[in-house]
Amino acid sequence: MAALSLTAAACSSGPSVPSASESQAQITTAYKTLFNFADRSSESAKVALIQDGTALKSSLDQALASPLASAAQGASVSSVPILGDSDCTGKKVPSPCAHVKYSILGSGGTALLSNQDGYASYASGKWLVAKVTICQLLQEFYAASGNSGSPPGC
Repeated sequence: MAALSLTAAACSSGPSVPSASESQAQITTAYKTLFNFADRSSESAKVALIQDGTALKSSLDQALASPLASAAQGASVSSVPILGDSDCTGKKVPSPCAHVKYSILGSGGTALLSNQDGYASYASGKWLVAKVTICQLLQEFYAASGNSGSPPGC
């Protein structure tokens, strides 16, 4: 198992985030749960793990119906450094945020997508998968389905 790292960024404003180890655990759990597309029983839980998830629900529903989605059975997270306010702004992610290196896993733990760059945002007392991260993946599902433009909500 890859060592996980979490670096605290000095932040003079904004909400107080959990400790480094708590943040790491929350973000890892959010990514593992969200990207287990093969498990359709927890769709509302997946929406709740995404920043502005309700706006992305119809796009997520379309992606989950795709045969490609059923192969995704979770994620592994290799690093989770917390970013400073200007870095979050530059990535179009609300602060506080974290940069997440992750892989989406298929059956037997085989990586379907390796070493991906994603983000997490801390809001309402919990870490969420950033909208920019899920929209990037939804765009791939959307294009694979023959659609053009951006998925609804992105």
